[in-house]
Amino acid sequence: MPQLSIVIVNYKNQELIKGCVHSIVENELDLDYEIIVVDNHSEDEAESELRKIFPSLKWIQMGYNSGFGRANNAGIKVALGEHILLLNSDVIVKEKNTVSHCLKYHRSLSNPSSTILGTRLVNEDGSYQETLRLKFPGLAREIRANAFYILLIERLFKKKFTGKEDQKTAHYISGEVAWINGAFLLMDRSAVLEKELFFDEDFFLYGEDTEWCWRASKSGMKFHHWSEQELIHYGSASSDGRKQKVQQVMASDWLYLRKTRGFWYTLITLNVIFKNQVLDGVLHFLAKLRGKELSEYAISQKTHRKWIFEILKKYSFQILFKRKHSDKRSFVINCYD
Repeated sequence: MPQLSIVIVNYKNQELIKGCVHSIVENELDLDYEIIVVDNHSEDEAESELRKIFPSLKWIQMGYNSGFGRANNAGIKVALGEHILLLNSDVIVKEKNTVSHCLKYHRSLSNPSSTILGTRLVNEDGSYQETLRLKFPGLAREIRANAFYILLIERLFKKKFTGKEDQKTAHYISGEVAWINGAFLLMDRSAVLEKELFFDEDFFLYGEDTEWCWRASKSGMKFHHWSEQELIHYGSASSDGRKQKVQQVMASDWLYLRKTRGFWYTLITLNVIFKNQVLDGVLHFLAKLRGKELSEYAISQKTHRKWIFEILKKYSFQILFKRKHSDKRSFVINCYD
């Protein structure tokens, strides 16, 4: 039995996953591991290319674009390691034995079997990347996005109540957090199987890791962020199209709320989102009447607002009343083919 099973989901990005696997093989010299790649019907030469780098590779072909959560579940079910690492294909191990150090640290924790570990992920230039949360997202986030809140409350107190600075500080320290990004999740395999901690396959892309963390925490699992190790995370490299991404993220966020907070909470949140967008539109219109030229940010917000209205119209009923889009694909979005 290997110490670690590394599960990587691949979708139409051969060079990216080659870089990921190569960085593991090149830098993880002291670790007994297996690599499981779950492919979402990429239709390229990735499998043969990866076997040149890691001949004992386990390859699972889904046969269609199943999304992130469903593909990870397939990898988890065939994993043989004592521990499982869910790793994005756009993550690069840049220093020797980074994953090995994370595994040793995980084992040193007071209760490793009930702890899920994440570590610091950075952009290619080394800059901060938000990969954890101190609180689960909810209605408060949408209230803080309200124009009156921003203009009146934050100006009155001369402080932004977003919590982002606290999260940025947490990025550089080690300790318990509420949520860890799904790009790097290290856990005990027996705990995952015992608690049946598989991703909710109603999600296609985005949001599934947040819902999974919520459900895992409710089952008694803890999330620990360790800041002493660092990996490069390119981010969104195997998905494309800004409009599709924005709409997919938003719909998945709403599905997460429906799954974790219920019908009325989600309905109220969607109502706040709708009113926020209407208010922003009115303020931009009034600014235009006064002859003010809209900033680039305001113009981008106008486009963003149109996308939000589209997704509200198309999917809010589906999400609220749990009407599945497709049993084969996933619950909500059909943006990525």
